[in-house]
Amino acid sequence: MFKNHIYISDKKYAFKDIFKDFYASQLFFAMRLISSKHDAEDIVQDVFLSIWRAKPIFKNEIAFKAYLYLSTRNKCIDFLKRKRPVYESVDYAKDIPNEIDYLVKEEAFRLLDLAIKKLPPQTREVINLSLKGYSVLEVADKLNVSVNTIKTLKSRAYKVLKETYGDALILIMISYTSF
Repeated sequence: MFKNHIYISDKKYAFKDIFKDFYASQLFFAMRLISSKHDAEDIVQDVFLSIWRAKPIFKNEIAFKAYLYLSTRNKCIDFLKRKRPVYESVDYAKDIPNEIDYLVKEEAFRLLDLAIKKLPPQTREVINLSLKGYSVLEVADKLNVSVNTIKTLKSRAYKVLKETYGDALILIMISYTSF
């Protein structure tokens, strides 16, 4: 028997709500890869059916979305292998990893932005300035507070973000300044 929910960050979500929230984005993604709405609909429904059957538990929303996009991508590649000559599907599929990386990063940055917006105002400002590349000393000067205050606020923010979103979000924050 199928369960009617999945777990993300130890929270229970109704499968029908997950389906409603993510079906359109997965359909759009699949259509970009295979150029057929009818086939894309079948693929995306198959992805959700697989998730429903597998009953996975995801550490956080980033992990869930990465799993979702990778599953859709893999099913699209399988479809292309079955429907097109080998030389065409290989040429067409070579850019798919870059596209999936871009989409996952875009979604991760959206989640990062939402997470930062939930921080207290002064802490949020410290994190935003840090992400813009300002040093601890420069942030302290800009906000007219001590360097130790900035270090404390950053430490607390990272702790809250890590507890809420796991290590993946912290890694994104670290790599954020390298983009």
